[in-house]
Amino acid sequence: MGKSLFGNQVKICFIIFLVMFKADLVSGQELNLNLFNDWIEWTDGHNMLVHYLNKQALVYLDTRAKKIARLKTKEDWIKRQKKVNDLLMKTVGPFPVKTPLNAKVTGIVKKEGYKIEKIIYQSMPGFYVTGCLFLPDGIKGKGPAILFVSGHTQESFRSVEYQIMILNLVKKGFIVFAIDPLSQGERIQHYDPGKNASFIGPTTREHSYLGNQCFISGVSLARYFIWDGIRGIDYLLSRREVDSSRIGITGQSGGGTQTAYIFAFDHRIKAAAPVNYITSFRRLLESIGPQDAEQNFYHGILDGLDQADLLEVRAPNPIMIGAGTLDFFSIQGTRETYDEVRNAYASLGNEGHIQKVEDDWGHGYTKKLRVA
Repeated sequence: MGKSLFGNQVKICFIIFLVMFKADLVSGQELNLNLFNDWIEWTDGHNMLVHYLNKQALVYLDTRAKKIARLKTKEDWIKRQKKVNDLLMKTVGPFPVKTPLNAKVTGIVKKEGYKIEKIIYQSMPGFYVTGCLFLPDGIKGKGPAILFVSGHTQESFRSVEYQIMILNLVKKGFIVFAIDPLSQGERIQHYDPGKNASFIGPTTREHSYLGNQCFISGVSLARYFIWDGIRGIDYLLSRREVDSSRIGITGQSGGGTQTAYIFAFDHRIKAAAPVNYITSFRRLLESIGPQDAEQNFYHGILDGLDQADLLEVRAPNPIMIGAGTLDFFSIQGTRETYDEVRNAYASLGNEGHIQKVEDDWGHGYTKKLRVA
């Protein structure tokens, strides 16, 4: 009898549910089965995994911040630089053995006041890097040179925005060597001859595809971007026109990333100007989240690294940070990182060697930033 009564209760409850469900349908309302809708705690439910991972990352960034706060003297910062050098090599390296560049000039374009040499070299055997060397007319002796690295445009340094920057430098007497990053310009890695394009997708899509292969292998795609740049400096030093004591690097957006990276690893570069990239990982995670594969070191945050380390490790060499106050890279993070780096430079006795230039703009090489 008890079982029969229980069974009847279940049937009655089910009938009531069906009646309510049918009533909702009749009234034109769908039954809402989303339990999170009325919970303040879970209103951002679709970002639960992001928050979970960010919470872990911020623990490591907090630990780093406490260590930085304890650095007061020149000796403290010199010890920190040595540690960061070791961490960077552990996180990104080891790099390959240097092999012959086998560089070739494949063509020359003559322009008024300068010429362009089309260059190809091998950063590793069979791994080709394409670029152009812009040489001002009338170089006497050896001139200053700049490695120009491009942001995420398919055209790479051929884009109008980057050509303005490059030619401004050339007209001021700089030798400029502009190279194609992986998956951009003439370096598409998964080429479809029928489409004359990548069969994966442009620029960042290829970066993600290549980066995922690297990450599951325990390395970062950044290693290859950095190595291409280091070998680009090797090429510049092979040119009789280049003064080895006056080499700089600059780039915007993804080029700003490469600028900070290559400057951190190659001490032959004497000055750097990363534009529209420098912020902090804390503010990046809090805002737009992690970016392209090459902009993330494998276990970088776990190893206690932040963007400021890329600059501090080269103090007191001159650095200019270019930033847009309306950029999607948080200007708050830019200012906080600048303040930290400036403290390092001040402790090392060269506070004037670090500068920050802001423009009230979004993400781009504005005139103010180009002039700076």
